[in-house]
Amino acid sequence: MASDEDNKGLGFVKFYQSLAEKPNTTVRIFDRADYYTVHGNDALLAATEFFHTHTVIKLFGAGNHTLQSVSLSKAHFEAFLRDLLLVKQYRVEVFRRANNDQSSWKVEFKASPGNLQQLEEVLFGGGGEEEVTSTVLAISYQLRDGLRNMGVAYWDVSRVELGVAEFVDNDHFSNLEAVLVQYAPKECVVVGGDGSSDGTKIRQTLQRSNVVVVTKRKKAEFKIGDIAQDLGRLLKLEDGATANTLPQLALELAMGSLSALIKYLELLSDESNFGMCRLTSFDLSQYMRLDSTAVVALNLDPQPNDSRLMYLSGLLNKCCTSQGQRLLGQWVKQPLLDKNKIDERLDLVECFFSDAHLRVSLQQEHLKCVPDLFRLSKRLQRGNGSLQDCVRIYQAASRLPLLISALEEHEGTHRQLLTDVFITPINELSSDLSKFCEMVESTIDLDMVEHREFVIKPDFDDGLTQLRQEMEELESKMNSQCRKAANELGLEPLKTIKLESNSQLGHYLRITKKVDKCLRGQSKFITLETRNDGTKFTTSSLRSLGEDYRALKNQYQSLQASLASEVAQIAAGYAEPLLELNLILSRLDVIVSFACVSATAPTSYVRPTITNRGEGDIVLKGARHPLVEMQDEMAFIPNDITLLRDKDSFQIITGPNMGGKSTYIKQAGVIVLMAQIGCFVPCESASLPVMDAILARVGASDSQMKGVSTFMAEMLESAIILRTATKDSLVIIDELGRGTSTYDGFGLAWAISHYIATKIKSFCLFATHFHELTALADEVTTVTNRHVTAITAEDTLTLLYRVKSGVCDRSFGIHVAEMVQFPQGIIDAARKKADELELAMNIGTDGGDEEPAAKRSRSERVEGERLIRQFVLKAKELVEGSLPEAEVKATMDDMKREISTSDNAYVKAVIQSCV
Repeated sequence: MASDEDNKGLGFVKFYQSLAEKPNTTVRIFDRADYYTVHGNDALLAATEFFHTHTVIKLFGAGNHTLQSVSLSKAHFEAFLRDLLLVKQYRVEVFRRANNDQSSWKVEFKASPGNLQQLEEVLFGGGGEEEVTSTVLAISYQLRDGLRNMGVAYWDVSRVELGVAEFVDNDHFSNLEAVLVQYAPKECVVVGGDGSSDGTKIRQTLQRSNVVVVTKRKKAEFKIGDIAQDLGRLLKLEDGATANTLPQLALELAMGSLSALIKYLELLSDESNFGMCRLTSFDLSQYMRLDSTAVVALNLDPQPNDSRLMYLSGLLNKCCTSQGQRLLGQWVKQPLLDKNKIDERLDLVECFFSDAHLRVSLQQEHLKCVPDLFRLSKRLQRGNGSLQDCVRIYQAASRLPLLISALEEHEGTHRQLLTDVFITPINELSSDLSKFCEMVESTIDLDMVEHREFVIKPDFDDGLTQLRQEMEELESKMNSQCRKAANELGLEPLKTIKLESNSQLGHYLRITKKVDKCLRGQSKFITLETRNDGTKFTTSSLRSLGEDYRALKNQYQSLQASLASEVAQIAAGYAEPLLELNLILSRLDVIVSFACVSATAPTSYVRPTITNRGEGDIVLKGARHPLVEMQDEMAFIPNDITLLRDKDSFQIITGPNMGGKSTYIKQAGVIVLMAQIGCFVPCESASLPVMDAILARVGASDSQMKGVSTFMAEMLESAIILRTATKDSLVIIDELGRGTSTYDGFGLAWAISHYIATKIKSFCLFATHFHELTALADEVTTVTNRHVTAITAEDTLTLLYRVKSGVCDRSFGIHVAEMVQFPQGIIDAARKKADELELAMNIGTDGGDEEPAAKRSRSERVEGERLIRQFVLKAKELVEGSLPEAEVKATMDDMKREISTSDNAYVKAVIQSCV
């Protein structure tokens, strides 16, 4: 006959096997009160990826009905959950038993990478606030009159904000891609069963934008339905306003997406959202357009194993708060297009950049004491708050007057702006929270906080006071019992005999092993246990007093818990000012971080001058790449970057590999982006107009898992640029056309360059190895040639990392091969084949005209290198010799004059590159 335990196991196995099939990226966890379990494939995942051993796998059930199972302690459950949601980006469902029935379970919590709300308490409840942002998008589209109308809605949990937008998109969905970059969702909700070509392209766009989870929902869920009623419960509306009058209701497609999003996230099941949410409309003109390729090209986000100094959001992150870190991550993806807003941020950064004392005091004394007020307020609203949460909020709120005083001491030019943006609103919120601080001071025993105990003051409640007095009387009686026992045993109280307590034995007396002989023959003393640290014993009187004390303590703790719950409930009423304060302090934190990064860089950053969109030029003097210059032992060579509207707005950059072409063009994009998020820039001086987009085609890599070849990736990215770039865009192109044959690649590179330069007329930096492309400057007046400099001598290549005007006169590919120590036979064969090809090209040219520098003969280069080498050796002999200084100088002058008048074209090019 099967035991009850076997029957329970069989019941659970049958229930588990009856569950609907799930994807492998969803993990089901079962809460068994004292521990947790996972089963089947989830058990294998936990054993392999978390415990790293299969010995933890046990069989659950009986007979032929068994199931692989892994048990998780509470600590293991929390760690496993963090790994699944924050690292592996899986979905999680947590089941709880219904009515103590093994065959009846229900989903209690759900979470996914973009929807962590229901499990935030477990993920972040330990106080270790993470810089994790959770944004979820819902997307729908409709074809109207041949146009693709997109309806998008988002939920930003850190700002408690819903947003909607409608816009028309092209067949590459580049507008949708811009939205995905700006809001960086981890998860998107789309209409399921859409097998059309547009549906496929949308999913490819999501994949290209690194959306981790794509959830398909029924088309019926994308209907407006009761959206007005739902918003009436969620939104914080002005007095007298109703959800039925919201202007966003006219956006039918977007509101349908919002309806699906609210259902998917189950926002109405969380009462802490009621009356707290904001609804905004957003459009593509809010922020600079960035494509996903630009995000990678400019190193905005970390790649695996990147340190913080290897990506821009990490470099700029000197924030002291987790909410500041989250906001900085958003700002980096959302460069502003409003010149006034950009200048306002720059003014604020200048306040702290110029006031080192204020900057340091804010970071070291004030901001570092600010907890994550958003998560604390949400915890209080959900009824999960504790006295410790109240104390953490109190400690931050009570320091606000000191923060305000520090800000008020600033005497700079932008003092009034500092007052309007930070001082006045923080002052008002400090006043609103003063009652909160008074409540905490009157209810919570702040003296005990120093000992990490969070309790209600004994004198706050008459019942607590009475119980505390009775407990103290019992403590006094028990101390008397200790002294009495000491006298009877001939011991010294508090030294050789002590009164102690623990949860198992209650109150007891303990003596050391050295004197435990005195207990022998003492029948009134009851020995409890003997260990190396001494003998524990009691008396009937002490035991009785201890039991009375334990009963009183239980009553005291029960009353404490009840009062603590009331205090936390009252504190939840301050959620609104806490969320407002959270937004203001996060903004202050990011602004101060920008100032700190700008002031402490290897060479200080400067404030850029911003001109209106469509006006002015990009003029960057002594520009540096902020990430490259932070590398260890790096002496960065700055370069000027000048792009003049309608004059030389399109630059073609040639030069050797590793010579700095990519760094040069990318640093222009990074500097433009930094300026438009309101940060100082790594230049000697900088002036630039507001750019509406940074679009990139950088690098050549296959994406075979996505079915995209190198050439296809190049063409897709180029097509997006041609479709979306305007005259106010910055286009960065690196090595276009290398994914196909030389002739096809060059033809495409020429055609694309010509179109950008003559039709779109955007600012463009084009790095290429097609030296023939430099001839475009002869046809289009706005195209100019630039090159990175290098010299060769004695078969060595020296990269100068300087960018000069003109065309690079030769290729250095064979020299680079020598630098990485290719076999000499391959080097010689390469030189021979290069000479043959060059000769063939020269024979095919028309005679009479001077040959272009790119086709200069091999013998001329060899002769030029010989002359330069001869010059260097003579100069070295003179410097190391013992001739008088005047004679050395005169000889050197003669040598310089001789080589500078050489007819060798190669020598002339080297001399020109060094000027």
